[in-house]
Amino acid sequence: MGLLNKRESSIHTESIDGHLFKIVVPNPDVRGRQEILELYLQDKPLGDDVDVKAIARGTPGFNGADLANLVNIAAIKAAVEGAEKLTATQLEFAKDRIVMGTERKTMFISEDSKKLTAYHESGHAIVAFNTEGAHPIHKATIMPRGSALGMVTQLPSNDETSISKRQLLARLDVCMGGRVAEEIIFGQDHITTGASSDLHTASELAHYMVSSCGMSDTIGPVHIKDRPSPEMQSRIDAEVVKLLREAYDRVKALLKKHEKALHALANALLEYETLSAEDIKRILLPYREGRLPEEQEDQQEGDLVLV
Repeated sequence: MGLLNKRESSIHTESIDGHLFKIVVPNPDVRGRQEILELYLQDKPLGDDVDVKAIARGTPGFNGADLANLVNIAAIKAAVEGAEKLTATQLEFAKDRIVMGTERKTMFISEDSKKLTAYHESGHAIVAFNTEGAHPIHKATIMPRGSALGMVTQLPSNDETSISKRQLLARLDVCMGGRVAEEIIFGQDHITTGASSDLHTASELAHYMVSSCGMSDTIGPVHIKDRPSPEMQSRIDAEVVKLLREAYDRVKALLKKHEKALHALANALLEYETLSAEDIKRILLPYREGRLPEEQEDQQEGDLVLV
């Protein structure tokens, strides 16, 4: 399990008069992505349901090569299906292929493993859905993709220029959701190695918050670039463990409170394998305290993929 953040820029090396220069090319903003998509789509017949502006908004962090790949994958799928025009469904398929990896439909997964994966991914999703500052959910799946047995993807609807402490703490909580869900449903003795990359991601994020962002009250507003002294390293490690423990405790309390929702979402994943953001919202809203199923609410935005 792990976290994937889209690159914020590309680095190219150029040689001018024998001197090497590194040129940092930032990824395009939403307007740039729209212009790139229009360029790659200009010779492709498009269905009436294709909204290039919406695709650009839904692909933050994509660079030019990613967008070219998206169009190519969609075009290949359209050709295989014998379609005369590119459709929104084919472009969405292409985006999922890039963000989530290739589906491995022939891979055999035991029913017990499917059930555990469903609860693990549901844990991530419920924490994201109920945590202030968490990134909006794109999809959840227990269909094996790439090297993962399942994943929850979260994509922003616009570009991020900075990330608040609240949002980083929310990311820590989402990372913990899978492991805590396993523990609540199956017991401490039946937790699995599936959360190892989640924990790796959470540990790296907590270390970044403490040593690079000055987000520790104990250590203070410092940026520790070089190797710290043994004493400082010990203090950093203690703060990292504290952040992770606090995230674990928050998530355990939240998932116990929403255990009925955890069962409902896991059962839906077992039945349908892949759920969209709208599906997840429809399932979980009735379990929110004081909310009716038809109520709508926007979430904070960010760029995260948990698997």
